[in-house]
Amino acid sequence: MTTTEQQNQKSMRTTVIIRVIACLIILMIGLGGFTFLKGQKKAPGHAKQVERPLRVQAVEARFKDVSVQIQAHGELRSIRMVEIAAEVAGSVVEVHPRLQTGEIIAEGELLFAIDDRDYRSEYESNKTRLAILKRDKELTAKELMRVRILFEKNKVGTRAGVEKAEQAANNSADRLAQVQQAMIRAGIKLERCRVLAPFRCRITSKNIEKGQYVAPGKIVLGLADDSVLELEVPLDSRDAFEWLPFVKNNKGESVASAAWFAAVEPVQCEVIWTEDANNKATGVLNRVSSFDEKTRTVKVVLQIDSRQFAKQNRPMPLVAGMFCRITIPGGLMKDVVELPRWAVSFENTVYVIRDGRLETIAVQVVRVQDNKAYICKGLVQGDMVITTRLVNPLERSLVEVVKAVSSETEGKEQ
Repeated sequence: MTTTEQQNQKSMRTTVIIRVIACLIILMIGLGGFTFLKGQKKAPGHAKQVERPLRVQAVEARFKDVSVQIQAHGELRSIRMVEIAAEVAGSVVEVHPRLQTGEIIAEGELLFAIDDRDYRSEYESNKTRLAILKRDKELTAKELMRVRILFEKNKVGTRAGVEKAEQAANNSADRLAQVQQAMIRAGIKLERCRVLAPFRCRITSKNIEKGQYVAPGKIVLGLADDSVLELEVPLDSRDAFEWLPFVKNNKGESVASAAWFAAVEPVQCEVIWTEDANNKATGVLNRVSSFDEKTRTVKVVLQIDSRQFAKQNRPMPLVAGMFCRITIPGGLMKDVVELPRWAVSFENTVYVIRDGRLETIAVQVVRVQDNKAYICKGLVQGDMVITTRLVNPLERSLVEVVKAVSSETEGKEQ
């Protein structure tokens, strides 16, 4: 090996050693910096896990007795609807000055009159004939008596003569009877020429004018009696069977026939026009009118008497044709808890607070009315029932009550 080659190898080893030493120094510096920085780092603090409660409103369950109020809707109608037809033929010579649809006409006032001259003439003619025939009857009766006495006592005359006199008397009596009947018929026709209001009526239809010729049987007027109105409303059959106030016997059983409902108690019901709550009256439950097995509904009828407003000197605020809401006082729900309807799920469960946590319990709803649900089973006295609307809350979630009231207070606030 030459001297130059030896020098080159020595120079290469020196370079490698220097590089290795430089790398070691760099590594030591990096390790020292890492150790320094690690020493400067502080351990993070441990966060405390706190359960956040659900903020809810709740009511305290209280058992009480509640009267059932059955609500329904229906249309008012007049209890009497009468169609007036002409009973005799003739020309109309007079009509009531207010004979128009919607007008109210008092009982006994003239509605219309038909020309009665022909009927009056017939009546007067029969009246004159009647006076003559009465005299004829008296004369033939006397003649019969005279002929009969002569024949039976004095043996004057013949049996044929007596029979002829009797026949004449009978014919006279028959003619008299016929004229009397004709006079009665003429008098009836004469009376029928003047048509009076049969009751205080409202004109519902009119098809008659002065000068018009009318024939017997033609409907010319429609009348309605608004003194007593009826309201027929459908009820759910379960409501009707369970809560309607039926007449009961001494044993507390409904007095019903084998094929129909018992008579209903004549309880007073509130009737309100749906368009204006100030238009209201008191109706009386009257009867069960029908049962529809397809819809499972029972129709009941209320009657509203206008005389209830007579003392107040004002007319009936309700009229036929109005669509009204009624409230029928029914039976009594005993030992129930009143809750807002939304507090009870469709599965008939409620959320209660037990030991500060939410629990789901099943309840039995006896009735829902006026956005209230009435619970008869599932709750105990003093249970705190959550009324806030919750969507699938976790069972046993921690809850915080932000407003706790009794069920009576909740009902007043609603």
